[in-house]
Amino acid sequence: MRDLGYVATVGAVQVPTVLVLLVGLVLTATAGRRLPRRPRLLALFGLGVLLVTSVLNLAWVVLLPRLIHADFGWSEFQAVSTTYSGVVALAYPVGTGLLIAAVLAGRRATGATAGPSGGWPPGPPAPPLAGPPAPPAGPPVPSPAGWAADAPAGPPAQWGGRTRPDGADEAARP
Repeated sequence: MRDLGYVATVGAVQVPTVLVLLVGLVLTATAGRRLPRRPRLLALFGLGVLLVTSVLNLAWVVLLPRLIHADFGWSEFQAVSTTYSGVVALAYPVGTGLLIAAVLAGRRATGATAGPSGGWPPGPPAPPLAGPPAPPAGPPVPSPAGWAADAPAGPPAQWGGRTRPDGADEAARP
């Protein structure tokens, strides 16, 4: 009866992982043409390795008390334990690596290629601005600095070039 409680506890901890891996394996296997072939195969192998490792882990934890009480000598138990630990130590990283490879496989870079840090060398110059925008209908609206956007004197001197709030380029001014 005591063994049943131990097995139930181990099952409650280990079985959810096995179920998630099984569901992932079924979903990946049935994805068909929605996933490219190479990423799908990498995911299947990765999930398969993790599933076998999880089942092996479940079996090890369930059988461990029996192995301890068996007529094994210490050296035999140590050999079996070392072999199990080595397999698990390799299998989890391999399975996880295959899943990571599946996520990244077949992806193409999109957008501009990344240059060195800081965006150097700069890209092509921006196209010139078409000129100042059309004045709004109605009375001029004062800016936060207190000058009107359509004032004949123009904006204060601290705004020049591309930093002008009205969008006109300094070079385009007469």
